[in-house]
Amino acid sequence: MDVLSSTPQVPAEAPSRRRGRKPGQPLTPRELAARRSNLEKARTVANRSYRRTERRLGASRANLARAIAARRAPEGNASARLNALKHGLFASGTLAESVDRLGEDKDEFARHLLFFERFFAPADEEEKLMVRALAETVWRRLRFFHAQARSEKERLERIFAEAPPADPKDVHDSVARAHELSLALMEFDAFFRELTKLQSKVEFWLRKLIDKRSQGRVCWKGFTPRRDPSPKKSG
Repeated sequence: MDVLSSTPQVPAEAPSRRRGRKPGQPLTPRELAARRSNLEKARTVANRSYRRTERRLGASRANLARAIAARRAPEGNASARLNALKHGLFASGTLAESVDRLGEDKDEFARHLLFFERFFAPADEEEKLMVRALAETVWRRLRFFHAQARSEKERLERIFAEAPPADPKDVHDSVARAHELSLALMEFDAFFRELTKLQSKVEFWLRKLIDKRSQGRVCWKGFTPRRDPSPKKSG
């Protein structure tokens, strides 16, 4: 008996009609052409919807005049001087100085440092310096999330302020607004780059503390790529 002839033939599966694609699968020429066409339509609508008019120019000039007046006020000057701190993420000088200049709660900062001392219980002055540096790095990391939230809020407010009145009957206008809003909320590259730097520095101080307490016998690796500061060359 022929084994091959007795084996039941499995019918070929019909192409899946499920929408979407596997990661890394290239677009077909038809799909690529459709996406380019949609992008051109959105750009055309955006250019038409956001064209300059005398009314909008007048509103922009009025907003600029108010901003200049606020900047020249004493309280405006005081807050503007803090811009160079870049939200205090990588401010020069001691962190305590930037806490004071940014108007952060000094008592909260003191409690933050105390929590780390209690958590790790440094045994000597060297460990105290390590734990203090670790606590300060985490404080900068917390600042970073607050700064990101403020930046995203300001971006949204700017988009809403500059947008002309919406036309709910114009679907192309809705598409253009959807693209603009979605892109504004997807600016993650710089955020994650800086966050990774801060997290790597947190793990650097944890690694230093563990290395010191184990006298070099334990090599703690952490979870982010190592970016240890390069040793200073003598001479």
